[in-house]
Amino acid sequence: MVVDTGADYTILPRSYADYLAIDVAQDCIAHDTHGVGGVETVYLYRGLLVKLGGFERKIPVGFLEKDDVPPLLGRHEFFETFRSLFEKHTVTFGEA
Repeated sequence: MVVDTGADYTILPRSYADYLAIDVAQDCIAHDTHGVGGVETVYLYRGLLVKLGGFERKIPVGFLEKDDVPPLLGRHEFFETFRSLFEKHTVTFGEA
């Protein structure tokens, strides 16, 4: 994943929902978002369990309809609850 400290939310390509057994039609809420690339529909899933070493958090994740975007790790409920250190091309996470 690309660690994107400027992104509000974690965003994944649509195919990741299938891999994670998430049905975007039933398990997500559709929202239109406006950005540099225009208008996109994002399917928001409220409780994806993220594990980093011995740490676990449930974070909201948005799935884009297209698959040609890199997975982005955003701030909301992730960077707010983990201590993150960016140093010499390495990211280290820990308990906040």
